[in-house]
Amino acid sequence: MTRWVSMSFWSVSSLLLLGLAIGSPGEHARVFANEAVAADHYEASKAGAEVLAAGGNAADAAAATMLALGVVNPASSGLGGGGFALYYDAATGELSFLDFRERAPRASSETMFEDSGQRPEGPANAPSQLGGLAAGVPGEPAGIEALVHRFGKLTLREVVAPALRLAEDGVQVSEALAKMGRAFDVQLRKDTVMSKWELAPGSTLRRPALARVLRAFAEHGASVIYGGVIGTEMIEAVRANGGIMTLDDLRAYRVRTRVPLETEAFGHRWFTAPPPSAGGFTMVQSLSILQETVGDSPSYGAPLLHAMAESWKGPFLDRQRYFGDPDQVIIPMQKMLAPSRIERRAELAGRDAAQPSAEYAMPVEWTRTRSTSPDNAGTTHLCVVDRDGNVASVTTTVNLPFGARFTAGGIVMNDEMDDFSRAGGQANAFGLVGGHRNLPGPWKRPVSTMSPTIVLENGEPVLCVGASGGSRIVTATQQVAMNVLLHGMDAAEAVAAPRIHHQAIPAALRVEKIAPLDSTLQEALVARGHTIEPIHNVANVQAIVIDQSGERRLHAASDPRKGGRPAGR
Repeated sequence: MTRWVSMSFWSVSSLLLLGLAIGSPGEHARVFANEAVAADHYEASKAGAEVLAAGGNAADAAAATMLALGVVNPASSGLGGGGFALYYDAATGELSFLDFRERAPRASSETMFEDSGQRPEGPANAPSQLGGLAAGVPGEPAGIEALVHRFGKLTLREVVAPALRLAEDGVQVSEALAKMGRAFDVQLRKDTVMSKWELAPGSTLRRPALARVLRAFAEHGASVIYGGVIGTEMIEAVRANGGIMTLDDLRAYRVRTRVPLETEAFGHRWFTAPPPSAGGFTMVQSLSILQETVGDSPSYGAPLLHAMAESWKGPFLDRQRYFGDPDQVIIPMQKMLAPSRIERRAELAGRDAAQPSAEYAMPVEWTRTRSTSPDNAGTTHLCVVDRDGNVASVTTTVNLPFGARFTAGGIVMNDEMDDFSRAGGQANAFGLVGGHRNLPGPWKRPVSTMSPTIVLENGEPVLCVGASGGSRIVTATQQVAMNVLLHGMDAAEAVAAPRIHHQAIPAALRVEKIAPLDSTLQEALVARGHTIEPIHNVANVQAIVIDQSGERRLHAASDPRKGGRPAGR
């Protein structure tokens, strides 16, 4: 990969401020010669590295890292959640996408949350966010099993072993987990399992109930959760908390294999998530708009940041109107990505002044909805590169911190039902308003922003990247990728750099407090008509840059915003 001196906007003062805010690069980034794992918790990165050292490949290590993350950071992911995996097979050059997103129970309906008579009373207090009704059918156990069986080299027992050890022996509570524990303390204390957790920083978190599940999973595979003893216990817990999930819902769950979205931009081939993710689409359309607007080699500064913010408005509006479960609705992808439509949005994004979001709302010809018959039926990211050049980019989640805030046999259950639209047009926890195609329904998968991404140059992978952080996932992922590919940053710089976010609604440009954008840049953006809204951080990104320019080097970075560290050798 071409490398050059990092950008001039990195003033000495901003570097010092960034270092004070989120830690020095040495703590969250390392260079490895053979194999690397980047996750948002060091023990999880080590679990993946352990499996690689034992002869496993990127698929095995990704599965081990996922399982470990579910143990050490139950606020973000686990066997009660779901996600997406993008996998590059070095032997064939093929990229595969596994969709193990959660599904709505069969008894779900479009008005299920309005029928309850309840309305959101604040963060994580709506019926779609708290309790049994919020829980979708988990996909992570099936996703892990599919990843190992389809691409891996080791047995499930070998892959589960590091996570099982962490659950039994315990792990030191991170600052990030402790912070989430404080925020949700009242709700956690209502659960018989989570109420026993001591989540003070530096304390030891042991998961004996989850260890029992992991032993059963290692021995019997995902079937023990999708219909076995553990599955029965899960349904009992969901129903006891007011949910509608059944054992038949678990038994009917299947991982979907889908074709990754692909685009050519800035001299690279980008592969990312297809529907039910709208995140990959957002990135693909944004990159196409930027290519038209700023050219092949844009320099970092206010014009580029302005164009990026404008390029995201249209895709987020498209998400609201056109996206849903691709197994149940037709999504007009080709029409949404038509050159004439890209050109019009590029013309708007290229103007000196910020445009009202409504200007980017460009309807396409409406298409019919498929049958909704079932027969048609807190987030984290990790990157792995193994010694043979296989690459895994995986995003997994229980949605909001600690999911629905109850456990089933030690498993933290997701609250993924909040990612569906509301019949009344209400926004979800991330401020996203969905359309009728994303309303709840039998066995539907909700629209997501998760965007695991792999970028190729001259047919070889050069970057694995992805993020956690709700609607901000895709914009953060794209910015880190552009920092590496366009602006010559190394992995540590790219991940730590300040980020921005715009999602059309609300009409505000979010900028970080934890890694502040240079004040002169903020002033320039305000002068262009942007309303600046400070937020704590714009997502958490993990990345591995694969440098093939000389002696192979893997530059791995875990986002210091969440305190992660990479591992490898």
